[in-house]
Amino acid sequence: MKLSLDWISDFTPIKDVSLEDVLKKIAASICEVDGVEDYFSHLEKVVLVKIESLEKHPQADKLQVAQVTDGKNKIQIVSGAPNLKVGDLVPLAIPGAELGDKKILESELRGVKSSGMLCSEKELGLSEEDAGVMVLDDPEAKPGLNLREYFGFRDTILDIDNKSITHRPDLWSHFGFARELAAQLNLPIKFNPLETNWEFSKDLASPKVKETDYAHSYYSSSIEGIQIKPSNKTVRSRLKKCGVRVINNVVDVSNYLLLEAGQPTHFFDSDKLSAQGGIELEVDYAKKDESFLLLDETSPKLDPEILIIRNSKKGVAIAGVMGGADTAVDSNSKKVILESAVFPREFVRKSIRKTGIRSESSVRYEKGLEATTTLPIIKRALNLLKENGCPDLKASLPAGYIHTADKKVEIEVSLGFLNKKLGTEIDQSTSDKILKQLSFGTEWKGDTVKVLVPKYRQNYDITIPEDIVEEIGRTLGYASIPVRPLASDVKPPTRNFSRELEKHLKRAFSQILGYNEVFNYSYASSKDNSFEEDVKDSIKILNAMPDEQAYLRTSLYPSLLKNIRFNSDRFEKLKIFEFGRTYKKAEEPFNESKWFVWAVSFGRKSNEKDLNVLESDFLDIRTGVEKVLRHLNLREVEWKIEEKSYFHPKASLSLFVSGKKVGELGYAHPAVLDTADIKKRVILGRFEFASLLEVWAQDRNKNYFAAPSHFPQTEIDLSLVMDLNESSSKFSDFAVQEKFPELQDVKVTVVFIGGNLPENKKSVSYRFKLLSQDKNLTQERIKEITDRLIEIANSSGYPLR
Repeated sequence: MKLSLDWISDFTPIKDVSLEDVLKKIAASICEVDGVEDYFSHLEKVVLVKIESLEKHPQADKLQVAQVTDGKNKIQIVSGAPNLKVGDLVPLAIPGAELGDKKILESELRGVKSSGMLCSEKELGLSEEDAGVMVLDDPEAKPGLNLREYFGFRDTILDIDNKSITHRPDLWSHFGFARELAAQLNLPIKFNPLETNWEFSKDLASPKVKETDYAHSYYSSSIEGIQIKPSNKTVRSRLKKCGVRVINNVVDVSNYLLLEAGQPTHFFDSDKLSAQGGIELEVDYAKKDESFLLLDETSPKLDPEILIIRNSKKGVAIAGVMGGADTAVDSNSKKVILESAVFPREFVRKSIRKTGIRSESSVRYEKGLEATTTLPIIKRALNLLKENGCPDLKASLPAGYIHTADKKVEIEVSLGFLNKKLGTEIDQSTSDKILKQLSFGTEWKGDTVKVLVPKYRQNYDITIPEDIVEEIGRTLGYASIPVRPLASDVKPPTRNFSRELEKHLKRAFSQILGYNEVFNYSYASSKDNSFEEDVKDSIKILNAMPDEQAYLRTSLYPSLLKNIRFNSDRFEKLKIFEFGRTYKKAEEPFNESKWFVWAVSFGRKSNEKDLNVLESDFLDIRTGVEKVLRHLNLREVEWKIEEKSYFHPKASLSLFVSGKKVGELGYAHPAVLDTADIKKRVILGRFEFASLLEVWAQDRNKNYFAAPSHFPQTEIDLSLVMDLNESSSKFSDFAVQEKFPELQDVKVTVVFIGGNLPENKKSVSYRFKLLSQDKNLTQERIKEITDRLIEIANSSGYPLR
């Protein structure tokens, strides 16, 4: 937002304070300033001169020698402009002026002295017009006038960071900012545009306004005696300095009011409204796919959640956003209807989001404006219209309504609360002075004050005691608050086992296993939420969102599958994990769950037939998960086959630790991959965080130490033939169930397919590690164990290869 210090000085004597002090106070107590511009300073050495005579240049056909005067001195200028005429008033850049990258010097052009340059609008930076020298026909323009002063450009423009005042709707105007500066710098207010008077005409009929609940306040007034013409110089220059396009004296007044007081207004052409069947205005919701032409020449299709202004049941404006083109003021307008209203900010925000239109009005409405300004702004608008080319106008009594006129906000704050929050020792006198300085009302009872919030700050801004603390703190200046050492005891924080486990898992997966962490939104589509369970348990987001983000997610798997799809063309191998929450309709705390989920793609195509490779990949991930659990001191790990709809039926495992189910692992089902448009095999897995945390809290300090044996370890290798699709873990589970005291570990070392094996068979090689704690294993004992293992294999249908 751009602010003119010259305009602010209309309301408070800001020029009595140095610019440096003003900027320091703004930065310390009000908001951030992105930039300070000495507006059009390059025009400081440009003056208006009158052309007294013209002669052809003796040495150049396309140049002329002009004798000009600034009212005191005669000056000779050589110019090539084609539109020079004797008697014209034109701008002259005198020697020393700098226009863009061009420095003006006294020089000779082909032997003729030239003391400056006659300028076009483009050279002055006023427009893109460069067909000739700029000619002024304004009777107020006189030779010798400084051009910067003539245009009203001798000003300093502040570029305010909008983000730093988004919570302060009262600062989005010159008067509002002046009022705040005056309070902070202890300056008086010399003019309040919201306290101007106007005598309404009882002879003019007021427009009909139908009261609804969709506006905090809505007023309109009929105005006659309108003359459409250019605005006066002050209005034009101030709008231009703030980056607003000048249109005509009526529309310009609406824009001027917006920048001056922060209250949007709109002018309708009265005759155009009457032609629609009479004037009867109301605020209403749009109908589905309703549409009408707007001022920006678009006709968006509206939906029933967008507020519009209707006249005789026909849409004429999107409330708080933009007016309609069919009822707009034009050069033929003689009578107008002035609208002044405040709409609920949530309605305007919804309209902005659904239409994609952000206007200067909607930007202010979405902050939450005060409804009691709507009537005073009509009076100010009428005074400005009278000053801006409509001296004979008459206006009817405003018709309309206000729903929040009696609203007031009172907050009780004690000095103890205030000083505790700020770390100060402010007394009652200082607090009372600051609050009254900021226009708050005060009523003290002992050390407690009841604060009456001014109306222009009671909506969303000042609502709780902490807001009062902030007001006093920023006015004092946070830098003035003394620095004091902490007086409280420093106690070690309570251990957060949940956070510790989260960090352990992230560190193990990233640093030990080489995974990358991803972060996804907690939003999901209806399709995503049907991945694991019924969509009826999903929580739909109340605020309108795109279909892809309409629900809170019930599974993290769809998000990781999308990550795999987006990155599979860029990386041969992908290993990612995410720690996040899922949500469902249920009583607390069962409505929210934490999960640690991972997804891996080794680049194998979805039609990969080499089961040896696929099983090797799966075992690699399974071994990594076991390594992480071992890192967490969880040793009692068991995998069980358990089919899931989203896992391949031949590769779907559940993970149990100390007898409790804590997770799962499996190849994504081909149908899941097709739905996700993934052409490669993907391994998915997850920990149910709450279950894993429960087990870890119990077993994390468990002592698994066993004294090392003094006797050598022995290994037995067996190769068995089994069905191609059968899990290799079955036989190892049978072996463990025998509970050989010497059995330390069993692993699959090789899976072989082909050779002299039938097509539907595979060879699986197992390695059994044997160790005795109290004696050497004899050949007889080793043979006994081997024979028993072979017996188990044969009885299970697994012959030796």
